[in-house]
Amino acid sequence: MPRSYQLGRRARSVAATHDRIIEAALALYQEQGVSATTMLDVARRADVAPGTVANHFGSAESLATAVGDRVLQDLDMPTSSILDGVDDQVERVRIVCRSLAAFYVRSEPWWRVSQREPGGSIPVWAEAERRYAAAFEALVRAMIGPPGSDDAEQLLVTTSLLDPHLFGSILIAGRTPEAGADLVADVVNAWLATRA
Repeated sequence: MPRSYQLGRRARSVAATHDRIIEAALALYQEQGVSATTMLDVARRADVAPGTVANHFGSAESLATAVGDRVLQDLDMPTSSILDGVDDQVERVRIVCRSLAAFYVRSEPWWRVSQREPGGSIPVWAEAERRYAAAFEALVRAMIGPPGSDDAEQLLVTTSLLDPHLFGSILIAGRTPEAGADLVADVVNAWLATRA
């Protein structure tokens, strides 16, 4: 009986160490960038031996991939479930715009991290970025609803209007995220009305 207790305690300890390493990498990536952060830096910040980081992740790329997955999870990208039970097209657009505006505000520190990287991107986060792009497209398709979700031009224009750079420009102009979201929603709804 004591053996199973120790195994459970050991598993919790391993999980706690794993999380501590990821938290250390998250902090360091925001402070100095992904490419400038070494496994040794992470080990020091997490207060573990360098071999412990290597045992948990194997390589700096694997660690960065795990951190990218955690970032995407923590940012809580809105999904089509936010539209459950909402049939009114105008309201669907408003809900998506407000949810995306809040998501973009939460994402801003990580956008800055990626912009500091050579080439303006983090190659090891490419898979996480592909998952984000697929989730974004699925959300827009759900917002538009049938039959417009299969209209390539409608999808192109709508996704362009929901782009984070447009929201950023509106925020820079002094609008609050909510006011910016409502402004974008008005534009999207007006454009969708021309397609009806």
